[in-house]
Amino acid sequence: MRRISPIIMVMALFLAVSCNWNEVIHDITPMPPEITLDNGSAFYSIMAGDELTVSPTYRFVEGASYEWTCDGTVISVEPVLRYTDTLAHTVFIKITVTNEFGSTSDEIRVEVKPLPPKPDSEPEPDDDFWVFPQTVFNVSLGRSIMLTPHDIKQDDRIDYVWTVDGVQVQASEVPGYVFEAKQEGSYEVCVAHGKLSQTLTVNVCPAEGTYYRPATASSVPEISRVFEFTPAPGQYVNEDYTANTPEEAIAYVNQRFSEVKYVSLGGFGGYLVAGFDHSVDNTGEYEIGIVSHLSEEYTEAGVVWVMQDENGDGLPNDTWYELKGSDTFAETTIHDYSVTYYRPSSPGMSVQWTDNQGGSGKVSYMTAYHHQDWYYPLWITEDRYTLRGTRLEAHNYDKSGKGTYWVNPPYDWGYVDNYNEVDMLGSKDTNHFKISNAVRYDGSPADLKYIDFVMVQNALNASSGWLGEISTEVCGIFDHNLKK
Repeated sequence: MRRISPIIMVMALFLAVSCNWNEVIHDITPMPPEITLDNGSAFYSIMAGDELTVSPTYRFVEGASYEWTCDGTVISVEPVLRYTDTLAHTVFIKITVTNEFGSTSDEIRVEVKPLPPKPDSEPEPDDDFWVFPQTVFNVSLGRSIMLTPHDIKQDDRIDYVWTVDGVQVQASEVPGYVFEAKQEGSYEVCVAHGKLSQTLTVNVCPAEGTYYRPATASSVPEISRVFEFTPAPGQYVNEDYTANTPEEAIAYVNQRFSEVKYVSLGGFGGYLVAGFDHSVDNTGEYEIGIVSHLSEEYTEAGVVWVMQDENGDGLPNDTWYELKGSDTFAETTIHDYSVTYYRPSSPGMSVQWTDNQGGSGKVSYMTAYHHQDWYYPLWITEDRYTLRGTRLEAHNYDKSGKGTYWVNPPYDWGYVDNYNEVDMLGSKDTNHFKISNAVRYDGSPADLKYIDFVMVQNALNASSGWLGEISTEVCGIFDHNLKK
């Protein structure tokens, strides 16, 4: 019988162990617990008096302890939560799981709804509701703007009645009213619908060109001022900087731009507004350059908006026009999309959100990569805030099929942080934009001769597994006319 060499036997054993080495390493690697909520969402709803059962999926929990808390009070120490409440309100409940290697927490929002009225009582009607993101409008003579409520929750069988300076101008089931700026002056515009009413002010400013500021020898291509930085919650918000006021947030952006470093706009709707020391001319070619981190396989597209200083006060408080891109008129694009973000109840928590399409979710706290206490901007004092804009359909998917390799293919043209050969103009880090692509509320050309202000806004509401939320990044904005 042929004898097997001891050396060969040792090598065989080594190879056998090596084949399972990843499993061995996986088994012995110190890992804090992982929590996955049972319905893939952080939002739950029950009727007062009913019981809610929450059964998360856990990993790395051998020997772990569980703690469910509500307003700092422990309400359960079991893996599965069974919660009952007789009071109609909204509560936040935190689950913390601890093993010998660390703790992991997540948070759920529970809406406890009131019981329906008794049969012998009159049911109360749902509260009527609408939103006006702004109540003062500035528009140049000869132009028109759309005035309309948003996120309407009302009886559509009742007409919307519009008046201008007390004179009825429209009564229709259509919510919006097109105001024609035919004569300079300030106008009081009112809309009534059932029990609701709202008064708006429309200032008709001098005609386009009145406040035009030509570039001079001292003009610089780069933006001269950042007016506002309002990101959505995200994993890079509050990271390595502290901004407790809007002014400090703007100072952070200015510092980053001076170093040509990125500023993250967070999740959907996050934006920044900037202006130039001159008016940027519409040449019919590419006039605006926006620098970002471009990746051929992973786009984080942002929409660009432009504005003229129509009232001449030097502030971006006039009419915004969207610069159309390849997907502006796609059926999958939502033009009046809004997301409301809710402040977490404690540090290290994901940020929950709801949208005006009936959706909900969370900006997940990425424990493995980020350690700031809050993804919710510190300088926003409200416990919730809403961001509104154009939402593109996300293209992201897990190319590996194992959750390890996420990609988000680019759009054809017209967006920030979007790798394409159309508007990059041969650069490696810049998308370029045409003022001639500015469109009005109905998609028709705005025909702007120049612009003074630019807004960049994240247009995607999506996340990619371990990479977290898709966040548009901006490193700088400049007038390409002065660099040609």
